[in-house]
Amino acid sequence: MSSNIDTLQQELADLRLQHHENLSGEISALLQRSTQPDLESLEQSLLTQLRDTAHRLAGSALTFVYEQTGLALRAFEATLDNALAGQMRSAERIRKALKQVQNAATMAGDVPAAPGQEKGVETVTGDDGAARRPEDLHLYVLEDDPSTSDLLKLGLASFGYRVTTFVDVKLLTVAALTDHPDGLIIDTEYSSFSDPNLAAAANAMQETGMDAIPILVVSDNSGFVEKLHAARHGVVAFLNKPIRIPALESSLEGVMRHQTRSPYRVLLIDDDVFSMEHHRIMLESWGIAAKCVTNPVDVLTGIDEFKPDLLVIDLNMPQCSGIELAKVIRFHKQWIHIPIIFLSGELDASRQMIALKTGGDEFITKPVVERPFVSLILMRAKRARQLAELMIRDSLTGLLKHTEIKDRLSHELARARRNKNTVSVAMLDIDKFKRINDTYGHPVGDTVITTLAHLLRRALRTTDIVGRYGGEEYLVVMPDSDEANAVRKLDQLRREFEAICFNHKDLEFHCSFSGGVSDSDSTGNIDLLIEKADMALYRAKAQGRNQILGAFSE
Repeated sequence: MSSNIDTLQQELADLRLQHHENLSGEISALLQRSTQPDLESLEQSLLTQLRDTAHRLAGSALTFVYEQTGLALRAFEATLDNALAGQMRSAERIRKALKQVQNAATMAGDVPAAPGQEKGVETVTGDDGAARRPEDLHLYVLEDDPSTSDLLKLGLASFGYRVTTFVDVKLLTVAALTDHPDGLIIDTEYSSFSDPNLAAAANAMQETGMDAIPILVVSDNSGFVEKLHAARHGVVAFLNKPIRIPALESSLEGVMRHQTRSPYRVLLIDDDVFSMEHHRIMLESWGIAAKCVTNPVDVLTGIDEFKPDLLVIDLNMPQCSGIELAKVIRFHKQWIHIPIIFLSGELDASRQMIALKTGGDEFITKPVVERPFVSLILMRAKRARQLAELMIRDSLTGLLKHTEIKDRLSHELARARRNKNTVSVAMLDIDKFKRINDTYGHPVGDTVITTLAHLLRRALRTTDIVGRYGGEEYLVVMPDSDEANAVRKLDQLRREFEAICFNHKDLEFHCSFSGGVSDSDSTGNIDLLIEKADMALYRAKAQGRNQILGAFSE
């Protein structure tokens, strides 16, 4: 992590030096232009060109804390705006305003800040943003009943979590403050949050910066007072006994998803390369993935390929304005949930309001202050991702919906064709699922469905894509994998699922699933590929169920 921050700091130092040299050169070019005879004609195209240049330079100058130069450039820009509006069209007035830019730029005190010392900026060590899989997550469990402790340890281990159990809250606290686990599960029958020892433990963790660790409670007491105590001490999930491991894992997966998900992604669109690169480095130092686009023509492709959670768009660009670009983006209904933050030196409140009315969500004026800027980005990106998940994910399992998984398959097939790779597709179906519903009830059937969904999401590669294709049917897309490898991996998961013990009213039972696999070496047509996998699934069912067959296996 330290080396990553050092790299970003060096990038920022190099960028600052490049900007210093570029700013000096561009101001010299502006001064030279002001002596040319064509300035006397005050043609509209010339004024527009000078205004756009002044706007861009003012934004980058203020970003890199050339305050006097930036403010003088802003005044020069305002003079040009007046000239464009037909007010005070005087070449001499324009030269005078530009002379003030020259004076500011040559002032000894107007120098860039040292690395990490910009006004309002703090150097922060952010999360590296690397996605973590469940097997990397370590849970602490507070439970004094040996049988319940064993149930939790073995049950959660079957889903890939590492579990350490404790019978004493003080020992758990000491270990937690040293090792920083990824989550806590507490049996409040043993120790209520009204217990001063447990309350003190929760407070100690919060005081040492561990308040982000999710705490889950399992309890016999489902009353309001107990839940109120839990809420006051940072509990994020409250489950009633008896403990159902699949239900507990489902809650864990939900509340800890932020620890396993990929970093938030921000697409920056600005013709001012220096300011944009500065913002990119700033965001990446907080663990946010950022991509830069300078030409608005490339934005639609950038959104489609980068799949950002949020867009930051400069308001004034020579090719098209940020307002016009926002309108184009909002033509695409699949991106309606992506927030747009306008970032500009524009100080006119009415123009800011127009920008927000055209599809923008926030307006920030340059130069930005790091912490509030990043906080806003994180808040908006988190909310956008939540909305996106509601749109594209099945509410029961959290897997992609039917239409979305087919769309992802289409993208992967196109990518495989470009890279000359193979994509495998699997159709999976829970065996005798109607009998499960009829025997144990639909709530138990839902538990079985979600358990298989979580198993697939946990055990498959991060590059694999899983969707709920129908009621108890799943579609799995496995890039860079041929049919044989896909069959082997899914057969391993089939055995893991078969070993999971489900409970209903003191009755225990096991479930299985069958699957069929095909790959793109046989066909590149999406519908035919799914049909071949479905036919292999049908053969697996016909031959006794609880097996995975390939489209070309005997």
